[in-house]
Amino acid sequence: MAKIQRAIIIAAGEGKRLRPVTLETPKPLISINGKRIIDTSIEALRANGVRDIYIVTGYKKELFYEIYGDTSDIHLIDNQDYLNGNNITSMYHARKYLPGAFVLEADIIVSDPQIFQIDSEKSGYMTSWKNPAAEWLLNVKEKRILGYDKNGAGEGYQLFGISVWNEEDGKMLSEDIRRVVEEDRNIGIYWDEVALGKLDKYHLQVKEIQESSICEIDNLEELIQMDSSYSYYLKK
Repeated sequence: MAKIQRAIIIAAGEGKRLRPVTLETPKPLISINGKRIIDTSIEALRANGVRDIYIVTGYKKELFYEIYGDTSDIHLIDNQDYLNGNNITSMYHARKYLPGAFVLEADIIVSDPQIFQIDSEKSGYMTSWKNPAAEWLLNVKEKRILGYDKNGAGEGYQLFGISVWNEEDGKMLSEDIRRVVEEDRNIGIYWDEVALGKLDKYHLQVKEIQESSICEIDNLEELIQMDSSYSYYLKK
């Protein structure tokens, strides 16, 4: 099994659904019970031998530099276009690191580092079976992803914001993302849609994990459920 030694963490967004907390702190840097959200991913990656972690910043990027600017295994990439398009703009700036890499959304809380101990010879997405899958519902046959529905609403494998890319697929995806941004001028899509829109070209697999292994907080109420200290914001 190929050993993945690099990771890209997408952390450029504004986190609007968690306002007013994110007016002060980017969502990945929010501490929950004493630990920053993004640090759960960083620690899990390090525990699995990932040596280079590239964090794509945008919103309040100076806070990331204050915390991680002098950390030897963390490399910060500025996405100056984060307000002008979707997250494909972040992947565009980090695209050269895609071959042989994990890719993560920065607002995922990772509670089980073993999710990174997966078959990485074939590219694919970490998923769980859900009924219903609220979004990003995958059409799967014998572990291969054949299609997707961003709106979900059916029973099946739901895509989470963690994927793995082998060398070959990572090189192809890097070039395809460059072409979509520079030639097609299409910056309004999710970067995942580039590969998921060409499933005849990309033979992607589902990498099944336990749903309890990760968590994403979508709103202030969910944040307060995990850490009651944020109930202060309800009084503002």
